Amino acid sequence: MEMKQNTLDELKGKNPFKVPEGYFEGLTDQIMAQIPEVSHRETKVISLRDRIRPWLYLAAVFAGLFIFLRIFMGPFLHDTDNRDDVLFLQALVTGEELQVISDDDLEYLEFLENQYFDRIYAEEIDVYANEIEDMESR
Repeated sequence: MEMKQNTLDELKGKNPFKVPEGYFEGLTDQIMAQIPEVSHRETKVISLRDRIRPWLYLAAVFAGLFIFLRIFMGPFLHDTDNRDDVLFLQALVTGEELQVISDDDLEYLEFLENQYFDRIYAEEIDVYANEIEDMESR
């Protein structure tokens, strides 16, 4: 039994697909008969309150975050250098002695503190640089 294989050259110019006679004549009516009737539903009316509610929730979340940050993060967000100096002086010096200290003395104390801080900072930078050089040399 030999099977004939169709080649593209044999099929060129011919249409291998066939449609039954009269198929397209009643096709539209058959399709429309199978589609269920669409009942027109009333559109839901959304009140202004329902439209605004998500925005109110969002505003409440941001207000809560703002209050949280002000209460718990507030002390860290402000400049604490001046307050720390005052607290340190108040801890060491009583109120009467504080009145005796002049502005020049306070500036000199701040100068000494900055010098001390700069020296410690420079030492830390040197230690860190040495650690990096040791890691690179390995």
